[in-house]
Amino acid sequence: MQIAIKISKQVDDWDEFVDQLEQIEKSAKAECYDEETQVVTLLVDRKSIDDYYHPVGGRYPIESEGRTEWVEEVGVCVHSCKWHDHNIINAEQVCSELEGFTYVE
Repeated sequence: MQIAIKISKQVDDWDEFVDQLEQIEKSAKAECYDEETQVVTLLVDRKSIDDYYHPVGGRYPIESEGRTEWVEEVGVCVHSCKWHDHNIINAEQVCSELEGFTYVE
């Protein structure tokens, strides 16, 4: 199963980049390139991501209109998230999805 990642990479020739990408990981697909920010969005195999994170979260009370409601928050604390030695820019989103959480910006 694939996951969308973003990496910083200057791409001068899109076709050449796609060819290089296939040599790195056969199943990887280049989605788009933002020339201004030099960010490439890729679809890659989840197993090819080198990640180091741990889940975090907790429950706490919120008082509203005289009632107490409990809110539970969960997330991830990312220490490292790479794809073939490229740092993943959207690491928190990627690690959240790997953990099975729904990522909300």
